[in-house]
Amino acid sequence: MSKDFHTFKKPIKLKDLKCTKEKNTTKEKNTQVKENNQSSLDDKMLSECLEENLKSLKVMFKDCFDVVFREFTLGEKGIKCFLAYIQGIVNKDTINKNFFHSLMEDFNVYNVTLDRESIMNVIENKFIEIGGTKKITLLKEAVKDILDGHCVFLISDSSIGLSLNTQKWQSRPVGEPISEAVVRGPSEAFTESLDVNISLIRKRLKTHDLKMEKLEIGRLSKTKVVISYIRGITQEEVINEAKERLGRIDVDTINDSGEIEQFIEDNPYSPFPQVSYTERPDIVSASLADGQIAVLVDGSPFALIFPAVFEHFLTSPEDYYVRFYFGTFIRILRYIAFSIALFLPSMYVAMTTYHQEMIPMSLLTTLIAVRTAVPFPAVIEALLMEFTFEVLREAGIRLPKPIGETVSIVGALILGELAVNVGIVSNVMVIIVAFTGIASFVIPKYNQSISIRLLRFPLMVLAGTIGLFGIILGFLFLLIHVVSLRSFGVPYLSPFTPLSLSDWKDSLVRFPIWHMRKRPEFMNKKNLVRLRNK
Repeated sequence: MSKDFHTFKKPIKLKDLKCTKEKNTTKEKNTQVKENNQSSLDDKMLSECLEENLKSLKVMFKDCFDVVFREFTLGEKGIKCFLAYIQGIVNKDTINKNFFHSLMEDFNVYNVTLDRESIMNVIENKFIEIGGTKKITLLKEAVKDILDGHCVFLISDSSIGLSLNTQKWQSRPVGEPISEAVVRGPSEAFTESLDVNISLIRKRLKTHDLKMEKLEIGRLSKTKVVISYIRGITQEEVINEAKERLGRIDVDTINDSGEIEQFIEDNPYSPFPQVSYTERPDIVSASLADGQIAVLVDGSPFALIFPAVFEHFLTSPEDYYVRFYFGTFIRILRYIAFSIALFLPSMYVAMTTYHQEMIPMSLLTTLIAVRTAVPFPAVIEALLMEFTFEVLREAGIRLPKPIGETVSIVGALILGELAVNVGIVSNVMVIIVAFTGIASFVIPKYNQSISIRLLRFPLMVLAGTIGLFGIILGFLFLLIHVVSLRSFGVPYLSPFTPLSLSDWKDSLVRFPIWHMRKRPEFMNKKNLVRLRNK
């Protein structure tokens, strides 16, 4: 091996090492010079020379065809000015009517004395009819505001600029929830616009204690992220922990709230979600009133909610909009469906493979007759059918909606019938897999449903190897893992463990709404009173 290496590899000479070292040193120096230039440009103050400011901004936005630099003059003296903005993300009607018309048409009407100290104040207060204005003095402020959809106005002989809020981001209107539809309840859903989402929450919580703190995440995307909570209800420790975790995120881009969820959850390797998400403003407002925190991300129609415990993922907003016995029945149904979706295939595999004595004789005779023509053991049969069902489910989701529904339904019927006729699987296995899939659809939160779909496979393997003993081992392992989980310091199985009997009024069962006088104790420690008697 060494002979071949020396034969085909050209020996490295000392001068080559020297040249390589010099090239690397030169590259490092060039990189350092660029970083220093960038740093000095960011910290640069706006100049009184208009041409210098214009040149600096054009350097920053070089090769950006959508950045507009509109140069013009004002008054009889021809005072030079320019307006910089990005077309497509600004409201041109606002610029034309409330800026250019007011400034250029009416500038000579007012008999004012303009000097370098007061010229920008006079223009801002008397000539511009745009509400959101602020003064800027740094070049980096001008660049940031232009990227945010503002217009930057600069004038000669003044080192102060004006940033005008003329944003007009394209977004879809408020529509109905897609993934969290209900029969009875509000039909508004979040959009990709951060301002719209904030307004939907403010409409439901009209209190000055509702706080909205904004920060930016992403070195390139500069994504706006809002932390929302109610002062006096949410614990300060949870608020500080949320800010610290969000502040530690150092990444290039953030495109959706799902990326932030993976950064801030307590145990990222757990299959169980520790941060809930929703596209419904009514869920966010109810969660904030219980002492939870919501995180809104610009460009994402889903808000994050935490701390989140196990029971939150089996709760639907419709539980509170119907009478309490209907809500209790539906919740118990979800817990039963959760158990079926997780354990039914593995229980069938274990009982047909190792524990036939647990099956009634009449049913056992039928199962033996059905499985006579099947060439595979029960565990292989179950894994094959579950894998096929998951493929069909994903195909139905990814394909266009009209085609996806047809493919998922027709594909399942045709493949199931053909598999039974050919003798690959039995009729009973098709029923077991179909019922398991239907039970998984009952779980209201998609991220919890995914965890159940994932855990189903190792449980089937354990059942096929050591029977019911394997299922018990898998269940104990999951139970120990879930008990050890935390969501921002809150035990994942609250209020079941640690035990909180007062919180059982809104857990597995739902008491009448007039009996739920207190907020969840595991979520709130200082402001528990929700309903007051008069």
